[in-house]
Order: sequence, then structure tokens, then C-alpha cells
Amino acid sequence: MRTRVRSPQTNGVIERFFGTLKYEHLYRGVIADGDALDMEVHRFRVLYNTVRPHQALGDRTPKIAYLHDQSG
Repeated sequence: MRTRVRSPQTNGVIERFFGTLKYEHLYRGVIADGDALDMEVHRFRVLYNTVRPHQALGDRTPKIAYLHDQSG
């Protein structure tokens, strides 16, 4: 997915995600190869969106926040 033109705040969100991915997940173990990296990034994305609460979202997960915002 690409960020919107003239929307630097979106880049900050992506950079924060990558930093969290690296420091909370990838740097904690040995990644053997590209397939293992792909699997670990997928696992973290699921964890990040469905399990890990986010302070900026009122300690909700992104999935819960999105579903709540969609319903009303």
C-alpha cells in the first residue's frame, strides 16, 4: 500500500510500525532465511492488529478500534 501524496504523518505511522516490528519482535531471535522472516513478519502483523493494545487507540487493538469505528 502506498502512502498518500503530501501526507508526511502517514510515513511516521509506517516508520513507527517498522520500529516496533524490529525491536519488539525481530531482534529477539535468530531469523534463518527469507522464508522465516516472512513468517515472523506475518505473525507480528497478526499480533499487532488483533492482540497488542495500543495506547493511542485507548488501549484497544487496531482491529477492535476499526470495527467499532465502522459500526457507528
